[in-house]
Amino acid sequence: MSPLLRRVAVTRDEGLDGPLASALLERGLEPVACSVVFEVPPPEPEVLERAAGALDQKDWLVVSSQRAVTAVMAARHGRPLSPRLRTAAVGEKTSAALVAAGAATPITAGRAGAAALIAVLRDADHWPGKRVSLPRALEGGRELADGLRRWGASVDEIVAYCTVSRPRAEIVDAWQAARPDAVVVASPSAARALVSAVGAECLRRLARVAAMGSTTAMQLMALGVPAMVPARSDFEAVAELLLGASTQEA
Repeated sequence: MSPLLRRVAVTRDEGLDGPLASALLERGLEPVACSVVFEVPPPEPEVLERAAGALDQKDWLVVSSQRAVTAVMAARHGRPLSPRLRTAAVGEKTSAALVAAGAATPITAGRAGAAALIAVLRDADHWPGKRVSLPRALEGGRELADGLRRWGASVDEIVAYCTVSRPRAEIVDAWQAARPDAVVVASPSAARALVSAVGAECLRRLARVAAMGSTTAMQLMALGVPAMVPARSDFEAVAELLLGASTQEA
């Protein structure tokens, strides 16, 4: 394995026993902690609770993260989703979270990112008048909601959680301690926080920058940082992508 790609910075708010770190370890890569954002409850939890309780009246539930599913189910106090509610998810892990919550056969895309799911959803229903619930982060992208509205769906966007940047000095200290050869950036908000703290040039000097999905990759590109995107929006896929890159350089 090339020494150019060994230590991989994990910018998610997880420990070194978390799902991304574990996927990297299983493939012989060394995860190093460099959390740049953390999750806080939504500003209006009562709105989330009302929306979560009313899901049985919706036609669709569309989610882009496992965290959104977790927040919705907590607001439902664990009451399972109706199997009659149609669902869609960005990524297989989020789809599995929906199934665990009671959903029947969520729709997913074969590629990572919201744009791929939008393409799959286009022909999944006759959208005019369909009632869609779309829980997301406060800072989350609008691609899914905009696409569904263009087709005539009535979309209820719900703030399920918020992500907050860690203080710049903390990010810089964590980055310097990590001494990474590569980095995985899991969200557009993480991309903004990381580039603001350490600078785009610092990331461009790495062997690899990997983005969890096309939306995050586009945010990185807008900040001046090219990024790789895995075929699927899950931790195993991004770890395989980095492993493949390191093998090619060996």
